[in-house]
Amino acid sequence: MPLKIATWNLEHSDRLISEDPTPNILDRRRRVLETVEEINPDILCIQEGPKGEQRIDAFCEQVFNDKWVPVLLKQPADALGARDKEYQIKGTQWIWFLVRAALAGQCRLQSPDIWQSFIGGKTWKVNFWGEEKAKRHSHYRHPQVLVYDLGNGQEVELLGVHLKSKINKKRIKRDQDGNLIGEYVNEAMEARIKLATEARNIRQYIGAKFDQLANPGLIVMGDCNDGPGHDYFETLYLFFDLISNLQGEVLLAERFFNHALFDAPGHLRWSAKYRDAVLKIPASKNPLLLDHILISQPLCRGQLSLVANEHAGRVEHEAFERANAGSNSKTRTSDHRPVSCQFDDVQN
Repeated sequence: MPLKIATWNLEHSDRLISEDPTPNILDRRRRVLETVEEINPDILCIQEGPKGEQRIDAFCEQVFNDKWVPVLLKQPADALGARDKEYQIKGTQWIWFLVRAALAGQCRLQSPDIWQSFIGGKTWKVNFWGEEKAKRHSHYRHPQVLVYDLGNGQEVELLGVHLKSKINKKRIKRDQDGNLIGEYVNEAMEARIKLATEARNIRQYIGAKFDQLANPGLIVMGDCNDGPGHDYFETLYLFFDLISNLQGEVLLAERFFNHALFDAPGHLRWSAKYRDAVLKIPASKNPLLLDHILISQPLCRGQLSLVANEHAGRVEHEAFERANAGSNSKTRTSDHRPVSCQFDDVQN
């Protein structure tokens, strides 16, 4: 059976939960529902989701009328929320997998403990720029893994991620030659190093799966908080880009991940627009691809019963624009656009 997946950073989605919703909340709920109904995914991974099982359950009821339901760690005898700590997500912006109600029986959420067992722990060493002594880092929002049963003895793992933000609230300072100096640079460098090590941690998990299975079906999806290539700090200081870290080494072809949007039209390959204070670029002229879907080779080569064919991925600009027509800052669905990918049945 074909499968359509989507990822969407649904900005502050917790604000949509209310037993006494205002007109603005009702309007935004309608727009979110219209967007998802038009995209019509079988599996939707959301970032900036509500905190905890009780609130995501209420969100799906109030916004989606339970047409898409959350996949929880909850066991039948558990009360909602009894396992919230087991998701190992800090803060109020959670990662959730929502699935079409009819598919819920084919999906299960994997405990983060399994992830940590495969890679050898919850934290890892980080030597920040120029420092000899290592510090420890961990995922602020631990990746969530949805296991989808294809029904033929095969499974696909979807890795939902929301990597560290690069938001920098330090004051921008420059020297007489226009070079960035001071705390802003240090903050930016530390954030980007943490971000890169989170990507490497994900690749460690992927490596463990390749050591367990000949042809693992793996999909990495979510908000990676990075642009499509090298930006200012990556170019001048770090000399790498985040997505290359996630995709893997092309010389290890069997473990290299294809990007769902690699054959999408270039002018449509963006999912958000933000002002760049460093390069002094307004948001309107700064389209960024922050939201990604990366696919392991077995799902691209037809080695499983699902395959991502040409032009399978897209940024859902049309659905986003249609649903947000006439909206304002209080009723707009999100500051990110959804990204989707269609998987077809392998033709034998």
